[in-house]
Amino acid sequence: MIKGLLTGKNTGAAESVRRWWYQRLSAVALLPLTLWFVYDLVTLHSLEYAAVRAWLASPATAILFILLVPALFYHALIGMEEVIGDYVADGWSKTAAVTLARLIAALCALASMLAVLAVTMGM
Repeated sequence: MIKGLLTGKNTGAAESVRRWWYQRLSAVALLPLTLWFVYDLVTLHSLEYAAVRAWLASPATAILFILLVPALFYHALIGMEEVIGDYVADGWSKTAAVTLARLIAALCALASMLAVLAVTMGM
């Protein structure tokens, strides 16, 4: 996979099938997590800052949210890599775009998880 990204060459059918399965698995993981998230937000008595912060500070909510965030960014990253692979010409620009997408997804996921931990620990 890395060799194919660095050279800009097609990594083959096996890689495509593997990525297809990863996207489906991440979608299956996101379904209950997203339903939980939407349900919990809708049933909150108030969407004021203090109420949402208290909701997010509970251990069960923090754990589920920390599971939701990387699954969400990973699923989005797989989709972005497909778009990049389909629409960006082979070569340096494709490698740079995939690398940048991975970096942004990782940083956003990490920042989100750290923010949840900060709220949970009362920082």
